[in-house]
Amino acid sequence: MPRLQPATGTLVVIAAGRSATTLPPSALMVRQAGDSWSAVGSVSGSVPAAPDQRQLLVASVPAGTYDGVRLGDATQPVAIAVVAGQVEPLLLGVESGRLIAGAVYAGNDDVNLGLGELAGKFVAMPGFDLTDQSGHAFNLGSIAGKDVVVAAFHTTCHETCPLYAALFFQLSKQTKGTVSLVEVTTDPTTDTPAVLATYARQIGATWTFATGTSAQVASFWKPFAVELATGDTHTSTLALIDRHGYMRLVYRGVPKVGSEIPPSLVTSLSAQGLSELASGGDGWGAPDVLQALGTIARVEQSLEPAGGKAPDFTLVSTDGSTVRLADLLGKPLVINFWATYCPPCKAEMPLLSRSLATRPGVTLVLINEGESRDAAQSFLSGLKIDRPALLDSDLKVGRAYGLSALPMTIFVRSDGTIDRKQIGQLDQRVLDAELSNLSSQ
Repeated sequence: MPRLQPATGTLVVIAAGRSATTLPPSALMVRQAGDSWSAVGSVSGSVPAAPDQRQLLVASVPAGTYDGVRLGDATQPVAIAVVAGQVEPLLLGVESGRLIAGAVYAGNDDVNLGLGELAGKFVAMPGFDLTDQSGHAFNLGSIAGKDVVVAAFHTTCHETCPLYAALFFQLSKQTKGTVSLVEVTTDPTTDTPAVLATYARQIGATWTFATGTSAQVASFWKPFAVELATGDTHTSTLALIDRHGYMRLVYRGVPKVGSEIPPSLVTSLSAQGLSELASGGDGWGAPDVLQALGTIARVEQSLEPAGGKAPDFTLVSTDGSTVRLADLLGKPLVINFWATYCPPCKAEMPLLSRSLATRPGVTLVLINEGESRDAAQSFLSGLKIDRPALLDSDLKVGRAYGLSALPMTIFVRSDGTIDRKQIGQLDQRVLDAELSNLSSQ
């Protein structure tokens, strides 16, 4: 009687470092939760400095939950959820040929956070020069001020690209023009502006398609580790660039589009594409992308369920004093995480300082992420902010508060429970509403 084989998922292993390095041949293993170690494969070679990344290995592993990674003789805890038939990215932070302590990340969101942390900052989209389907220039200026969802595709792909188009139809219905949707080819030789225009008409798409010379398109996709490709061989990728020009999220694999797909796209699918459609792809889809967009654009619910406590911390200030969260409680707090390289941080800092100066019953706590005392103090002095900042030199406090992008502001009630969290730049309306809410409690 034949033995049943366990269901498997795909583990995509990538690596990046704080600086470029080399990884010697090393055995990679994962540990099933509370169980034994299993070999994934051998990895080696050059490792670029983050935010660049290099794919080391693609391996089928049994579906299940894993709680550790071993690379050579170094072991790191990490929560990995491998779902049957789906892709799970795994980022290894490498320095001097070894794992960096605490720098192993699994899942799309955590991998993106990891690349930002390894790079020492969250990363701005580099400049690019492309051409859209109407023959017009398409560059950073074309997307300024709007959140952008961009996908890799080409017109001769019949496996995953029609599913990305279906995803874009779903997103366009929900966002109603408030978000820029862009598909950039990975086959610029075939996909001229005229070809893209014909393709858009055939499927009824109203969003932007872009192309360019091979060098221009390769340069556009380089930050996302997507290479030029034809047929059905390209890396299926969707990225989110926020309105400030920062690369915030990258999704790999095949989206789940369900039955909401135009018939013309269904008929263009290959047998493998139809199989991907039926299987639900890699499990992420329009709801996940919309949630990510919403997190960037608005104040969201607290980090924990109602009444969740703000994580305690003890940090050194730019004035040399030591400050504990416990010493600040008894009054509502506005905790702002920031860095000197962050343009929206610079834009909102005077607003925070000015607004809190008129509310003596609320305390503003400025926490700098990962920079030196001199850098933080110089930044504050340049903005004429006459208050010290706390220094989260090892980024542990930011991580405890769920920091995924800068700036981030946490509104804390006087009893130490978290009220609200804002990811991204505050405006006067949102800040006034939250301060009034805190003051009334």
